[in-house]
Amino acid sequence: MLRREKNVAAAIANGGRRREVVVAVRTKLLLNVGVDTSGDWLWRYFTLPKSESKVIGLIDLSQALAALDDSSPGPEVIAVEVLPGSENKFPTSHSAVLSLSLLDDSSNLSRTLFIKKVTAAAMAHKPWADRRRTLAYIRTEMRFYQEFAEALASRAGVRIPRAGITRGRLEALGDSEVGDPAGEEPAQEVLRDCGAILLLECAEGYEQMSPLPPRRAEAALAAAARLHAAGWEQQELLQAAAGRLQRHGGSFALSIRNPKELTKLRGNWARFVDTFGPLAPELFARPSVLQLGDRLEAWSGWVAQQLSPGPEAACATIVHGDFKAMNVFLPPDSDDTRQAMLIDFASTGVGYGMADVAMHLSHSVAPADLADGGEERLLDAYLQALEVARGNEAAEYPRELALRHYRLAVVDYGRFVVQLC
Repeated sequence: MLRREKNVAAAIANGGRRREVVVAVRTKLLLNVGVDTSGDWLWRYFTLPKSESKVIGLIDLSQALAALDDSSPGPEVIAVEVLPGSENKFPTSHSAVLSLSLLDDSSNLSRTLFIKKVTAAAMAHKPWADRRRTLAYIRTEMRFYQEFAEALASRAGVRIPRAGITRGRLEALGDSEVGDPAGEEPAQEVLRDCGAILLLECAEGYEQMSPLPPRRAEAALAAAARLHAAGWEQQELLQAAAGRLQRHGGSFALSIRNPKELTKLRGNWARFVDTFGPLAPELFARPSVLQLGDRLEAWSGWVAQQLSPGPEAACATIVHGDFKAMNVFLPPDSDDTRQAMLIDFASTGVGYGMADVAMHLSHSVAPADLADGGEERLLDAYLQALEVARGNEAAEYPRELALRHYRLAVVDYGRFVVQLC
């Protein structure tokens, strides 16, 4: 028996002040990457043989805390529970906050970790093309934490959750990119264990809200500005990101979408006008508004090309790619000492920072707060934060060019929204 297992056994036998070790069945189901029907999952949970097992166990949780604390050996985890109310199950992912009990924890403080799991088995009801895309997204996020997060965090003070464990079995994807054709579905024995698990630092003491009032939107934009500054025109970093993350960052980047989506724009917009036209008849009577679907169909390809810089392009950087309110954790409004934290890097890649700004203002800020100069004030706040984060010696990002990138990105995001209507 390993030393850790002896310590756990002693803790259970002695009772002490620690609560009884409880591993709920639903916790096991949450942590299992594959499908485990062997019946001995509880024992295997305590005797996890490193990375070869399909189950994340107590040793792994201890190692995750050691990685977050930058210590060796780290605290020893003897029990784990899913924090009530924290579990989220979606068709494409499963996540929760884990509450950990530590051996000889004299401080009596609980520790928490956030776990995110994506598996092909959980999406077996979906077509392979949809499963492949979702698996490619989690691969991007896993690679971001493994290969890019530390460098970006150190360059411009970007606040990103630290990763304790990033583990995946994604060989079924081969070398394909997110937007590549799905190809032939792999054999079921390959897909059975295909997936990834991330164990991340929890955003304790932070909060989320939507829509964001202007002051909170400024804090979110400042966090994005630090991310953009960290990757700004860093060709070696961007070359790596183009190959390992998304060549063109963004959940709505046309290069990763189904080309058939463009054919839906005209009809979708016509239905939108029919549905909402009576609520604002003067607005929807304008020829420019009525013809928006036609113009989007005609120009979306060109707009997307203008927003698809290569790693060597001027002003190219790392973009978050899905920069909405739910992907930002904010410190309390009264706390001016901490920065906003960015999460969910499944669509991160190379692009222009204004693509993140355009999505954020369109998705996360109420229209009333963008009116009467509100949009311009938030753009100015972002550009000022970007200038500060890049430093005094950085080349200028001309305002006229920045606004051009922003306007094009608004159109690009609008195309994505209309095709969803």
